[in-house]
Amino acid sequence: MLKIMFSVDENTLRQARLIAEKHHVSVASLLRNYLATLAESGLIEGDSMTGNCQALFDYSLGKLSRHKTRRILGVDDFTLTTMLRVAGFPPPRATNAEEEKMLDDIKDVHFAKADDDKDC
Repeated sequence: MLKIMFSVDENTLRQARLIAEKHHVSVASLLRNYLATLAESGLIEGDSMTGNCQALFDYSLGKLSRHKTRRILGVDDFTLTTMLRVAGFPPPRATNAEEEKMLDDIKDVHFAKADDDKDC
């Protein structure tokens, strides 16, 4: 078995450790399983995915929003989650637009609370 080295941000590693701990496995085991699933996904044959698999992969990478992926696949949230799990893709990352909206929402709540505190 070969060893590899790579960089990852602290928050990602912290989250991976929590997931590994919850499931009583090592982070290395999680990575091995993910890479094996990716290698078996069929992506290497023809260097492209098509249809549902491509939509799920793009959703997992945060390239497609949940709403757009649901519309493409014609499924509800539960089915989308199940399809993602069966395909072996990791949970989706929020798209850049979704992350920006979440940050704006947090700022609005934070500043609104600060303004409320001043009224007291």
